Amino acid sequence: MTNQTFFIDNVSFAKKNERLTGELSLTDCPRLNELLVHSAENSHSNNRPAGTISYQLQGKTDAAGQHLLDLSITTNLTTTCQRCLNEMPLKLSLKFNYLIGDVSDVEIEAGDIDSDEVDMQQSSQAMDMIALIEDEIIMAMPIAPIHNEDCGEIITQSGDKPNPFAVLKGLIKS
Repeated sequence: MTNQTFFIDNVSFAKKNERLTGELSLTDCPRLNELLVHSAENSHSNNRPAGTISYQLQGKTDAAGQHLLDLSITTNLTTTCQRCLNEMPLKLSLKFNYLIGDVSDVEIEAGDIDSDEVDMQQSSQAMDMIALIEDEIIMAMPIAPIHNEDCGEIITQSGDKPNPFAVLKGLIKS
């Protein structure tokens, strides 16, 4: 685990219309990593790279002078199907739009931006990009993932079970 951190000044980033593209390792996201399946074929012991998260961040300023960030995230994860309990691939392709400002200053011009399409982001000189990406992926993951098509063999208990009250039958006096 690299324990990588990277921070941006989000207001300055948006003012300069900067663009940032890159990849993160899943090992850089410990909270997300806890939600995923770690089989032998996905581990470092086979000299395979850990999964990656591709991201692109674009800063911009609109005509009203509001600072905005557009974030795109793409990743392939492996989770557990809650129906058959087998590994399940989960491909995520996410897009987010953020309006940067002070939380107390949440007035959005009615005609400029649809508030359902934009999330507020606190202005910060040290916005943690890894934490933001990790949070967005965790919130986008299904609570109980299941295969879209029929699962393989579903694990169920079947067969003859002993009657738990059979012992009591011998205690009854005729």
